Amino acid sequence: MKNKKTIKFREELKDDKFYTTLKEQVTNYLEEHNYNGYATKAVYIKGAFYSLSLIYLYFYLIFSELTYPKILFVWAAVGVSGILLGLNISHDAAHKSLFRNATANKVIHYIIFNLLGANAYLWQLRHVESHHLFPNVDNCDADIDDNQIIRLSIFKEVSWYHKFQWIYAPFLYLFYTLHWTFYKDFIILDKKQLANLENIKHPTSEIILFYIAKVIYLFIFIGIPILFTNFTWIEVMVGFLVMHFASSSLFIFGLIPSHFSDLTIFSRVDDNGYLEYSWAGHQIASSLDYHAEEKWANFVFGGFNAHVAHHLFPNISHIHYPKISKFIAVLAPEYKINYKNVSWFEAINSHFRFLKKLGQN
Repeated sequence: MKNKKTIKFREELKDDKFYTTLKEQVTNYLEEHNYNGYATKAVYIKGAFYSLSLIYLYFYLIFSELTYPKILFVWAAVGVSGILLGLNISHDAAHKSLFRNATANKVIHYIIFNLLGANAYLWQLRHVESHHLFPNVDNCDADIDDNQIIRLSIFKEVSWYHKFQWIYAPFLYLFYTLHWTFYKDFIILDKKQLANLENIKHPTSEIILFYIAKVIYLFIFIGIPILFTNFTWIEVMVGFLVMHFASSSLFIFGLIPSHFSDLTIFSRVDDNGYLEYSWAGHQIASSLDYHAEEKWANFVFGGFNAHVAHHLFPNISHIHYPKISKFIAVLAPEYKINYKNVSWFEAINSHFRFLKKLGQN
């Protein structure tokens, strides 16, 4: 059921004409190169590489004769390989751009995300229906709501400790995937309203799968290491934490500058339910790219570094984003669109400048 005051964009603005022209260029590019917008063989090869890396590292973790604390490096590698698999493969599958077949996309998305501890169904719900439609919109974007410790929006209430958030944030970021797995998933499961969705009712099958998947995840990454290795349960738990610290660090510092930056805008609806921009204009103004046209960044971050292209074309595989980003960079000045593509180092700097400013209101 839709919210009574549906959130709306101002589609009459120039940003929409920019998007229309951009879509024509992207369509021509896909047709000229005989692409259909889905993933190419390069993505499947990359997916196989990351999958085999994760499997190998996990079994090496269980059966290797490495002593403690050397084994902690393997735990960290497991965390990194898992996140790389999620960013590059499961994310495309969630947006139905990995395969043409919808069922295949769902199966891959569910297997990878649930294997990593995050519930696939709930993430897709909040990511597609909330964040992707309304990035950086107060009370609409689940990525900035339900967070009191770190202030990530200019519209959130300021507390005295936020003046130090740019200092303590890196420590808290180490726990991001743990927070996601064991806290945020449960918060989203309990939500009845999200962006334009109201009276949310989750399918019983998804609720059952939610708890089953959490138990399986704990058994794989805590139960099996305790049962089949010579390490104590305390050493296993430390390894489990190190795995999450590694995955959290890669995830956070690869993704968080994409929106939470002093180079992006934050919005809230007016009394009539309208936002300031057109849909396309909002995606551009609320997103920050880094190395968007670089193939190495695309290989590592799965297109998250080309966030404008991703938000404008979420159903096109990330393998095409470097080319699409070139189109955006050339076309944006013609329409006086403020497209931002910086280095990764500058993106990180902009995030911490943002944290410091928001800590001072």
